[in-house]
Amino acid sequence: MILPTHNIALQKAWIVNDLEETAKKWSQMLSIGPFHIAEYSPAAFGEIEYRGKPGKLHMKTAIAYAGDIQIELVEPIGIYPCAYFDTVKAGSTGFHHLCYWTEDIDADLNHYQEKGCSVANLGQMAGNGPRFAYLDANDSLGCMIELLERAEGTEAIFNGWKESAKNWRPGDAAIVKL
Repeated sequence: MILPTHNIALQKAWIVNDLEETAKKWSQMLSIGPFHIAEYSPAAFGEIEYRGKPGKLHMKTAIAYAGDIQIELVEPIGIYPCAYFDTVKAGSTGFHHLCYWTEDIDADLNHYQEKGCSVANLGQMAGNGPRFAYLDANDSLGCMIELLERAEGTEAIFNGWKESAKNWRPGDAAIVKL
């Protein structure tokens, strides 16, 4: 098997303070949309680890497409130890991660750890959903790397959003709340 199992970034993500306002600004400035907004409370996750210990995640996300590039805006809810604040100081905004599908998350985790990346967050969506990880590549790349287990349902949702972006025009609704 060639590692990592995927080397084409599917997503670029930024940490923001006001998700809806930022999504509207991105939409207006770049003529992209719609941004699909969702909140992920701690109950959305089956389990979360932060640097090998029990952790939590709670955030709102806004996802849109600029061509084939998925843009994710993330607004963490609360301040607590997590990958988001390891890269972008609480209360600040900035680039956070590149996301890649993974066909074998354990093998890819080992690959990146051998390259010097530590696992900042490791988790799984509730209901035996896909696993994901944020790997700390700040020292070498200045950002995190997210690995997301490829799952048919998630991929279908992303493809639907990509299709909706093809038909979106400036003046259409910039935000779709899920």
